[in-house]
Amino acid sequence: MEEKSFISIAQIYLDRFPVSPMQLNHSVDEQLEMCIVIPSYNEPDIVKSLKSISNCDFSDNIQVDVIVVINHPEGADPAIIDQNIKTFNEVKSFNENTNKLPVFFHTIDATNLPKKHAGVGWARKIGMDEALRRFKQINKDGIICCFDADATLDSNYIKEVLNAFQTKGYNGAAIFFEHPLNGIEFKREIYDGILKYETHLRYYKNALKYCGVPYAYHTVGSSMAVRASAYAKQGGMNRRKAGEDFYFINKIIGLGNFGEVNTTRIIPSPRVSDRVPFGTGRAIQEKMLGIRDLDVTYSFKIFIALKEWLELVIENAVYEYERFPELIKLFLNKDQWCLTLDMLKSNSASTATFKDRFYKTFDAFWILKYVHFIKEHHVSDSSLIVNANELLNEFGVTSKNTLHKVLEEYKEIDKQ
Repeated sequence: MEEKSFISIAQIYLDRFPVSPMQLNHSVDEQLEMCIVIPSYNEPDIVKSLKSISNCDFSDNIQVDVIVVINHPEGADPAIIDQNIKTFNEVKSFNENTNKLPVFFHTIDATNLPKKHAGVGWARKIGMDEALRRFKQINKDGIICCFDADATLDSNYIKEVLNAFQTKGYNGAAIFFEHPLNGIEFKREIYDGILKYETHLRYYKNALKYCGVPYAYHTVGSSMAVRASAYAKQGGMNRRKAGEDFYFINKIIGLGNFGEVNTTRIIPSPRVSDRVPFGTGRAIQEKMLGIRDLDVTYSFKIFIALKEWLELVIENAVYEYERFPELIKLFLNKDQWCLTLDMLKSNSASTATFKDRFYKTFDAFWILKYVHFIKEHHVSDSSLIVNANELLNEFGVTSKNTLHKVLEEYKEIDKQ
């Protein structure tokens, strides 16, 4: 069957899925290679993020569009509306002062969004849909990057992301991130909290790697990129108010040829936030309020059982429910397994097809539900440093006596 052209792929998405009308009338440069989408809601210092982009090293003969989606829900607080107006003017002024660079800073007015869906997911979607439109106008399957209005990045970001996609043919990628762990911008308690939370994130990602699943990647909204055609093929960004990055990245992973860019760095903010129900900002806020203990994480026992189960089923074709680890059986009952197994076998003509369908059924969301069910009902959270060291030991790394040293080891593992 003839391969569809990029224009056809983009148009099918724009026709099939609910998207906003075209937002940007500024002409598209034929040398456009990358669009960086930034949702902005009540952001007091977006210029800091824009400066980090303008300070990047730019390759010859490329253009970069930065699309700032200024958003708030209908009925927003007047102070938020005023801040968003200020942000609009700041972006416009910043663009005028950097017009000699091969980067253009656009704004999209996404204010007064219906409350039902208003949030970071919808803002990202509006910006990413517009990026797709711009690439379609010049028939170029470019790169759409997600960034946050309170983050900064290394000066080699643009070159390294483009190089990774061009040389490795990625459909999507997670980009290395690193929160600041000290400084004068935030209270010491916040830096202490982000040390623990980032260690938790890296422990979880690498626990999935230890288990051997094909979706062991970080899912951080400010640190991801996708090829425009892959964005369209997989149905675009969702409108979730939180966790939009987790669901989106796992859709792109399902397309195949997903990778990591670890030769550059995103620096997300460790600030407190109440604008989403979970995530980094919420975790730090709850830590500061004394309602969340960041010194604990998922027990490593949960992942030992998961790894044992996957080795039985995937590597050794052992399907007898009675031989499954107890923690797996506590979450997956026998009838569910038998029905699922019959479905997988009947639709799999080869071992490779079975494996592919298995991981599409028992996907990253299924594993997250398994982990949370077991931790809530059977194996409680326990010491972060103890569990993180147990996993390091499995990777052949000697236990570390401070969380700083533990986190540094995980960063090195992630860079490999």
